[in-house]
Amino acid sequence: MSEPRDDGLAGVGADGQARPPGPLQRLIRDQRVLFLLVGGANTAFSTALFAALVLLLGPAVPSAVSLTIAWVVSLLLVFNVYRHLVFRVSGNTLRDFLRFVSVNLMSFLFNVGALTLLVEVAGLPAIPVQIVITIAVVVFNYFGHKYFSFRRKQ
Repeated sequence: MSEPRDDGLAGVGADGQARPPGPLQRLIRDQRVLFLLVGGANTAFSTALFAALVLLLGPAVPSAVSLTIAWVVSLLLVFNVYRHLVFRVSGNTLRDFLRFVSVNLMSFLFNVGALTLLVEVAGLPAIPVQIVITIAVVVFNYFGHKYFSFRRKQ
């Protein structure tokens, strides 16, 4: 199996055939940059949703609950964006989704563990801690999705 193209010029279908670049790929030709922009927008959305939930639900609700809600909403939204606009793959939707979820679940479990340890145990403030954890998660997710979630045979 070969990896998705870095230049963003084409995606790969389930049959291994190249797909023409999409409109976003014609504008931003480097897949890494496109991934970071889409991921950055998703991360900003997810972080804002997390912060809103923390503020709305208050200190009586563990921060991991707010994180879980934000994670699920953001996961469902970004899967299709990555699949269709960044990696431009087709076919194997269920396999892609299961792989996508597995990569994100590993990140999520790390996130929940680190957040719980640093907020509930160490007493640090939830919102800045979550922002720092997010940086590590983004790097892991890029490689996981590039080489696992959306990988296709050429």
